[in-house]
Amino acid sequence: MRWDMSADWAKRGVLVELARKAAASRPDDAQQWERLAHALLLMARDDEAVAVLTEAIARLPAAPKLPLMLAGIHHRLGRGDLFDRVMREVPAIPADDLPTTLHRLELLMKAAAANDAVRIAREILARDPAHDAAMECLAYALKDSPERMIPICRAALDRKAGHVLARYELAASCARLGRSDEARKLIDLERFVTVTDVAASGQYAAAGAFEEALSDEIIRNPTLKPDPAGKATRGGLQTAADLAVASDGAVGVLIGLLRAAVDAFTAGLPDRSDDPFIAARPETAAIHAWAVVYPGEGFQESHIHYSGWLSGVYYVAAPKLSRRDDVRAGCLALGSLDLPEGREPPWGVRDIRPAPGRLVLFPSFVPHATLPTKSPEPRICVAFDVVPGAP
Repeated sequence: MRWDMSADWAKRGVLVELARKAAASRPDDAQQWERLAHALLLMARDDEAVAVLTEAIARLPAAPKLPLMLAGIHHRLGRGDLFDRVMREVPAIPADDLPTTLHRLELLMKAAAANDAVRIAREILARDPAHDAAMECLAYALKDSPERMIPICRAALDRKAGHVLARYELAASCARLGRSDEARKLIDLERFVTVTDVAASGQYAAAGAFEEALSDEIIRNPTLKPDPAGKATRGGLQTAADLAVASDGAVGVLIGLLRAAVDAFTAGLPDRSDDPFIAARPETAAIHAWAVVYPGEGFQESHIHYSGWLSGVYYVAAPKLSRRDDVRAGCLALGSLDLPEGREPPWGVRDIRPAPGRLVLFPSFVPHATLPTKSPEPRICVAFDVVPGAP
């Protein structure tokens, strides 16, 4: 696998300066302004991106992608009035420009009330059956009607056999309808799942040195915030910044270890298989990583990572069990699915005990949750996705 190594801040800064020069030399080219705004957004420089896009729109009022980028920033930052104003001023989109049309519809869907959002989601899927955000919207709206989700999922899988969200939603719908055999064919908690213990070397070779350094860097991360919106963390802390941009320190070493572990995982996959997960193996990918710190009652709700191909978690710190503890306390519950009380998913639930240095890899379509430790000692982990990139 080829790794996209452009994620660190230094390289992103170079991209900003190159894009700024390109926009200055070709101010009538909308694509140059888009690249500059995108480079600024990668650096979390939202206000600068807004200023760049505002200037670009004034210069090129007929370019629809520019106001759509600006509206997207306003929506993400909760600026509803500005979002509405910019969206009203988006110029006509050429009939043959499907990506831009879908982008506009996706923004409208995300900002719409529930009924309108569902209507727009259906319109998007009629044009692109594999559209993730539209499928997620419908899955939420139809959570009590799994039979209606099945044809939507099959249409997406017909378009893209390795579609992560469609595979999960199809399996979940079959499970809720009692179609256990079909569900088990889609989710298997042994196949493509690995649990290994990883050891750092060099300056971190001493026992506990690596985990101690990682814990210190994570706790001091300025983006570590309680229960970030839109995430599965409950009663815990999670970093907002992508840890994979780190190029030094213990976190940088960990990212290198994760890449090596994923390389070993992919090398062990068969060249041919009837499972679309194998065929979807990316040629080029990036690691997106974040840290989570759980107090005793903190946990993760059942969820998947549909932007990835492979997902994983590396445990930095985990409380030790006493004889009186619940044996499941603090476990990663692989395969966990929200079902009526007393029902277990057809594929079962695989509990994986966290331990410092332990690395778990699993396909991104596999649902998972975590259980509270109920311990005064924190549980700290780094979760990540292997995200396919452009060739």
